[in-house]
Amino acid sequence: MPTDDSRTPFGDRSPVDGDDRPGPWWEQGEEPDYRATLANERTFLAWTRTALALLVCALGGLQLIRVAPYPLRLALACYLIALSVAVTATGYFQWRARQERMRLRRPLGHSVAPQLIALAFLVLAGLVSATAAVSVH
Repeated sequence: MPTDDSRTPFGDRSPVDGDDRPGPWWEQGEEPDYRATLANERTFLAWTRTALALLVCALGGLQLIRVAPYPLRLALACYLIALSVAVTATGYFQWRARQERMRLRRPLGHSVAPQLIALAFLVLAGLVSATAAVSVH
């Protein structure tokens, strides 16, 4: 029986030919230019570094700033931890969506995530200001 090179050993068509057949997203479409893939990965790593910095700030704010009342420090630390989790999740989902779009040769699209993260940082600035105002003797 002749074999078709576009089929896998299980008989279904390989998703590398550009169609949208079910299968893992990382096997759909075609391999994008490695430079774009690496740039996308560097962006994801920047999101991850930001999330890690937020976690460090949460620890520092909770443990090192003893001049503010504990409930206020705890609220600030919890907000920083929640923001860190949100930044981590956003970074991953942005990376994955862009990687998938590049594989399928689709436009990278638009995301509201940067606006939401900017708003979250404005709230953070307000919390830090409130903590500093309460801490002044």
